[in-house]
Amino acid sequence: MSSEKPRPTVEELFETLKRTSLPTVLVEGKDDIIFYRYVEDNLKDLGVDMLPAGDKGIVLSLYEKIQANPISATVLFVVDKDLWVHAPPEEGRYGTKLITTNGYSIENDLYLDGALEGILTVEERARFESGLDRFIRWYALAVFRHFEGGVGRFRTHPQQVLGEPGFYEADLELKEGEKYPEDFYVRTRAEYAKLVRGKSLFALLLRELSAKKRPVKFSGKQLMVFGASRAGPNFLRIQSAIRDELIKRVSI
Repeated sequence: MSSEKPRPTVEELFETLKRTSLPTVLVEGKDDIIFYRYVEDNLKDLGVDMLPAGDKGIVLSLYEKIQANPISATVLFVVDKDLWVHAPPEEGRYGTKLITTNGYSIENDLYLDGALEGILTVEERARFESGLDRFIRWYALAVFRHFEGGVGRFRTHPQQVLGEPGFYEADLELKEGEKYPEDFYVRTRAEYAKLVRGKSLFALLLRELSAKKRPVKFSGKQLMVFGASRAGPNFLRIQSAIRDELIKRVSI
């Protein structure tokens, strides 16, 4: 039996928001809240409450529901860009109440803010770069296939992509009439810290940083705490956007 608590539904969260008097920022998941607790701490003067909704779909559903059924509480919404990082900015239709990450996800923003690759030794860095090159060659095709309406399993764990015998070669094999998206690959490789799915980047890092023979091992949550604690440009951008929007709404 799973010990994980069931996620609240859209209706349950809506009822909670109807009853609150606190300015509330809805964020996605339980891991993201590691980052947002640091933001919440820095916004204590505004009495803001960070509330994890469960996933992006629930956050956006609540946005739509509150637009159709206004409530008295001030509510902002923060989500990962996900594939919006490649596509025309769909989030534009949501207005200033919706704040998005700079990169694919909050993990990407923390990856950059924390300069996490700096934790690697020289030998680890060489192995990481080799795996990263191979993974992005696969990832670019998987994302391109997704946009083209194909299967595009771009969320597949890097360990399966790089470690499962035969998977990499079989998945990179072009289908009839298919052409490898070289331009898309070049852009993705050049901006990988922003464009490649953050959970995949963390997994690639952790192949080295949690290796059995490593004297000091890291977990994904530890990397998130480390990145958030640096309070870098991406952290400050989201924090400032929340502060500015809350102050604006209080003064209206």
